[in-house]
Amino acid sequence: MYPRPAPIYCALFLIMGTGMSASFASKGYMALQTLDWETGSAQILSTGAKVTSDKRASCYEPLATYSYKVQGQNFTGQRVRAADSCLWKSESELFEATFKKGDSVAVHYDPDSASEAVLEPGKLWLNDWIQGLAGLLITGIAVLMGIEILRKQR
Repeated sequence: MYPRPAPIYCALFLIMGTGMSASFASKGYMALQTLDWETGSAQILSTGAKVTSDKRASCYEPLATYSYKVQGQNFTGQRVRAADSCLWKSESELFEATFKKGDSVAVHYDPDSASEAVLEPGKLWLNDWIQGLAGLLITGIAVLMGIEILRKQR
């Protein structure tokens, strides 16, 4: 027999796992949409990565400001990918090496709303993939736990 709170734990795991998986799916959907966007040229105005958490588990936020022109109209963008996320130190170093102030780079903008743009279409950060996998794992554990609880109650 399972302890009384087991169904509550199962429900909480299910909610947490499906929430993480849904968040990942949303980011993936946004990333896929950017693959159909128009391509132009942008000038990097500034770039960097900002530490956003404590020293034990550093999280780096990608920072980029770039200007681009669409049909004679000037725009300034700041999004790197469809869903900017927490970067690991190695990712932030690669990001800063790839995008340097003054560089001309490809920009991908929404043809229906040219003010929406990204530098790297269709991509997610490693942290996003880990979140998606963890969400699936937690959901799977919750389902198995729920099946076992129901089996034991019969």
